[in-house]
Amino acid sequence: MLILYGFGGVGRTLVEVVRSRTDLKISAVFDSRGGVLKCGGFEKPEIEALLRSPRGGVSRSGVGSPAALEEAFRCAEVLVDVSPPNYADGEPAVAVYRSALKAGLSIVTANKAPLALRFQEFEGKPIYYKATVMAGTPVVDLALGLRGQRPLGIRGILNGTTNYILSRVDLDGLSFADALEEAKAKGYVEPDPAIDLEGLDAAAKLVILANALGVGLSLGQVRREPLRYLGPRTKYVAEADLERGTARVSPIQLGPDDPLLSARYSTNAVEITTEVNEVRVYGKGAGRLETSLALLNDVLRAARERRCR
Repeated sequence: MLILYGFGGVGRTLVEVVRSRTDLKISAVFDSRGGVLKCGGFEKPEIEALLRSPRGGVSRSGVGSPAALEEAFRCAEVLVDVSPPNYADGEPAVAVYRSALKAGLSIVTANKAPLALRFQEFEGKPIYYKATVMAGTPVVDLALGLRGQRPLGIRGILNGTTNYILSRVDLDGLSFADALEEAKAKGYVEPDPAIDLEGLDAAAKLVILANALGVGLSLGQVRREPLRYLGPRTKYVAEADLERGTARVSPIQLGPDDPLLSARYSTNAVEITTEVNEVRVYGKGAGRLETSLALLNDVLRAARERRCR
């Protein structure tokens, strides 16, 4: 049984994916204004009614029973967090995680803020976070698989929105202002533009990758410069020297042969360097379907590992 915490675009896409590809049941759905619970799991007509509900309207959908989140813990094994990130303190998700873990649930998340701010607190707990970084590409799995090797550095294009903007300027001749407005019109830019344009999103992903490699980098250690166009081959690069413990997100004018130039438009790229290896990965970032499929993969893994306890 699943609890869905967050019911925006990704949450609704995840519901569609779960019901079309698995026999998993969803027992509770919560949005910013409340939630509903049915311990036996929602049936197909009830799922359809939930999907028809307006944003913030889950508790008025007429499905199940209105409930507090803590009530739903007794009817589920996995909580899936697709709520918006709060980079100030990670709340309310941090408190939700603590309560859910105490109640014996596993957590699957696409919300970067709790881990970017409190990774050390949640390290070793049953929290699965593949969907937080390059959700369409299993880079978190890669980082976890490199543990044991001494990590030296991370360098990458980790935010698809800013890469799209810079690609439209560099490759298609748009002005920076026009490219930014186009990205906003397409819905690529976060409701709080600073999350993309001031490097918070990329910094959070950088921190999560570093910690997945076993290095305790914190969000406060990442120096951020706002997005701007410096001239041809400008990329918004997230990079960390894991030996020195320094990190930054900033616009950089790359050399003509830099492999990161292959990441165009909304494609992401990351290079991870260890004492014995340099691995470079290109792939899709975090569209609704990509994120939902990464979440589903983690849900299935969480369920499998719970059975093996």
